[in-house]
Amino acid sequence: MRFPCSPSSAAHNVDFNEGPDGQPNNLTTNVNEIAKPTRREYAGEAAKGFLTILEDVARAVPVPGLSIVVKLALNIIKACEEGHATLEQAQELKFRIKGLVLTLVNELKGKKEGEIRAQMIQDIGTLQMFLARNIEQTNMLTKLERQIATFHAQQQQTLNEVHAQQQQIHAQQQKDTRTLNDMQLSIVDVKAMFAQGSPAHSTSSPARALIPANTHIFHGRDTLVADLVGLLIGGSRRHICLLGPGGMGKTSTSLAVMNHPDVEARFAEHLRVWVPCVKAPSTALLIDTLCTSLGISTKSGNPLSDILSALRTSPPIVLVLDNFETPWSAAEGQSEVEQVIRDINRIPHVILFVTIRSSSPPCEDLPWHRVDLRAVDATAARDIYISWHPKGNEDPGIPGLLELIDHMPLAVTLMAKFAASTGLSAEGVAEKYNALGTAVMGQGLDAKTSMNICIGLSVNSPRMAAHPEAFELLCAIAMLPAGTSYKTLFEWWARGLDGGLGVLKDTSLVEQNGSTIFVLPVIQRYILHDSRFSKQVGASMIESACRFLEAHASDINDELYKSHSAAVSAEEGNLEAVLLTTPDSRAIQDSSLLHIIRDGFLLLARHQRNHSARVNIIERALHLTRHIDDNILQGDLLFCYGESLLWVNQDDKARKELKAALDHFLSASDRTRAAKCYLILVAAMVGQADETFERCQEIIMDAQADCEATGDEGLAARCLVDLGRLHFRFHKFPTALDLLTQAEPVLARVKDWEYHAECSRVSSWVHYYMGQYDLAYACAASALEEYDRIGDAQGCAGMHIDIGDIFSARGDFEGSLRSHLCSLEIRKSFGLPPLPDVLRGMGLAWAKLGKVEDARQAFEESLQRFARPDATAPSPGDQSGIVCTQLFLRRLEDLTLKPTQEEYHALQTWYSDDHIEKILAPAP
Repeated sequence: MRFPCSPSSAAHNVDFNEGPDGQPNNLTTNVNEIAKPTRREYAGEAAKGFLTILEDVARAVPVPGLSIVVKLALNIIKACEEGHATLEQAQELKFRIKGLVLTLVNELKGKKEGEIRAQMIQDIGTLQMFLARNIEQTNMLTKLERQIATFHAQQQQTLNEVHAQQQQIHAQQQKDTRTLNDMQLSIVDVKAMFAQGSPAHSTSSPARALIPANTHIFHGRDTLVADLVGLLIGGSRRHICLLGPGGMGKTSTSLAVMNHPDVEARFAEHLRVWVPCVKAPSTALLIDTLCTSLGISTKSGNPLSDILSALRTSPPIVLVLDNFETPWSAAEGQSEVEQVIRDINRIPHVILFVTIRSSSPPCEDLPWHRVDLRAVDATAARDIYISWHPKGNEDPGIPGLLELIDHMPLAVTLMAKFAASTGLSAEGVAEKYNALGTAVMGQGLDAKTSMNICIGLSVNSPRMAAHPEAFELLCAIAMLPAGTSYKTLFEWWARGLDGGLGVLKDTSLVEQNGSTIFVLPVIQRYILHDSRFSKQVGASMIESACRFLEAHASDINDELYKSHSAAVSAEEGNLEAVLLTTPDSRAIQDSSLLHIIRDGFLLLARHQRNHSARVNIIERALHLTRHIDDNILQGDLLFCYGESLLWVNQDDKARKELKAALDHFLSASDRTRAAKCYLILVAAMVGQADETFERCQEIIMDAQADCEATGDEGLAARCLVDLGRLHFRFHKFPTALDLLTQAEPVLARVKDWEYHAECSRVSSWVHYYMGQYDLAYACAASALEEYDRIGDAQGCAGMHIDIGDIFSARGDFEGSLRSHLCSLEIRKSFGLPPLPDVLRGMGLAWAKLGKVEDARQAFEESLQRFARPDATAPSPGDQSGIVCTQLFLRRLEDLTLKPTQEEYHALQTWYSDDHIEKILAPAP
């Protein structure tokens, strides 16, 4: 998405759209296809910023017509003097030549080819005389001749590059989406696209969490399952809440309902979403778990808003919130969790299916169908027992044992497995149970204590005692709320303990569903109790988490970034749960271990910054290390915290933390870290009312000086990009282009593809606002290719929006629709709703194509997307977008309507002056 360019008084000092006659350039293009630009069209699109650089020199030379020659000569002289014939500087020379091309073609605009040739011969002759009189270097003419010869080839190469990039983008659009002729795209098609919901599986986005398979032994709930199935498919909008103590089969019952054929027929696979709340002991983690389960990968800074938007655009959908007692009973209180439930409840086509270890549902005033799930009857309990222990079928003591444990399904399963593994009769098992029960509580045990006794018997069974590694393994798996695969479990979490897995499965202390190995929550709580849990295992798991993160740490420019990022995402819930158990730093005596833990926190925090816009891990790291007097350690944590805060739109707090980080880096005399911090600090400052261009420029240049002092040319090039972006924001377009042109070859040389893409992207913005749409297109095409190469799908979605606006400015409204649709498709694959500026862009295209009703609905839908669930005031950028969209809506009724001063100001925030003229012009 293009960065809004706020109007500035400075923007009106130079008109970049004027021709030599003082009249506006008339840039036209075929609206049905992307044509290769002719020499005249390319000249009309050339960069006009270079004129100001040599203007004074040209005036000073008293030879008629020499201004063209002087401008050309000085570009060539500079290139010849500085562009030595070495491979290292060849790329830089190439970009200086491109600058020469743009200078020359601008002067030749509107002339016929014969005139150009004659004019060039005349000017070169004059130039030779000028150089002979004023240039002492006798070899300059030879260099000049070589450069002029290169000019023709370079001009054609540049034109061919633009044409090739245009064809590449066009081909990509055809690949990504259907053509307009095939689908006759309308707003109805767009709404239907999002009404279908996100696909269950996607190669480019996180998959939705599907309902797990049924428990293969399930007895005694057939009537209840039929009733709940009827409720779901009957069209009645009532939420379902299964209540009861742990071990009653609430999860198994919900699985049986959601996997019932009638429910599958009513709700497609991706509309039955599994939300394992056992991973969410806080509101922030509940929201994150919802994002993960819904397949939402977001950096918007408001993940709850993204969740609600995705649900609003979805068809009827069921969210199964399993083990909801985890977030509901969190120490921070229920008010925030309650608000999440109430926000979801306001969406009429969303059904909540909650299982909770409680006697009452959350938010009791909601329309719940509550079920107090108690024990199964004696017949069902016996069926469960015999299913697990067939050899005990004739045991007369079974009824007494089952009554003793109150027919609780999980307790029956554990005792059946205990009997099978020990060879005890049901009566013998009952004696063991009573002995342990008397030792624990005496008579009159409640359901929770009874369940704990059954778990305790299993944990202390002879088979477990014979394999001491089994209990260590059980402790390790109990720390992984999301479960994990066999490969990850024994490669990272529990090396050398694989011999205990069979024992744990035989005793039903560990379950396996598909490839995921996990511990049931009721058993997990028993094992993690302070009186039972192995502290040694806990410390080992923390270190394993840090080692895992270290092994999967890679920069976005690395080839392994995608696979490493996917591996961390797959284990993210477990990694976070384990790291959050880290004790205060004062309890860690080993300094090397402390640094390993610090690095682990940083790596996970950076991953979350890039993928889920969350700050709880980095906040925990800051809390744990608050007593450590280490400037680098504290600076790294604060720097990461500040970056993360920017992602969640807490700019004021971000600036505070980044300034604190900078102080630590300066105190440690670490100039490289300080330079990086300077750049992010400027990103937090730009756009603030109290920050000036001069102040921001000073900070970036300080960073650049630090980079040059340390010899970090890649980081110095990043400074140039940030300076270019800053100049763009303040409408200093020629300088912005010069800075970006300097940065590009360096970024390519050091293979910093992340910032190389950003460099191309900002360059496209500058060219767009200067009315140079062919060049804007070429830069945007490069940026799109680069974002795709590094796997930044959100960057690709943003570039499709930019390209759509460029097509619109060129008059290719069908191309604009195609490009905006590509952006919609990418966001849909991530479970995200349409952006308001995408819908506004599509509305503009429909209006120009005469599809007034489609345009109206697109504009109205765009305005709805600007609404904030928390009712906070819109940002300045959003406010200008709202004003633009409201103007476009009114103009559908009256095309002669002129914008007010406020409306024109808002238009300049989003569109170039030339594009605004086209927008306000009557449709053809």
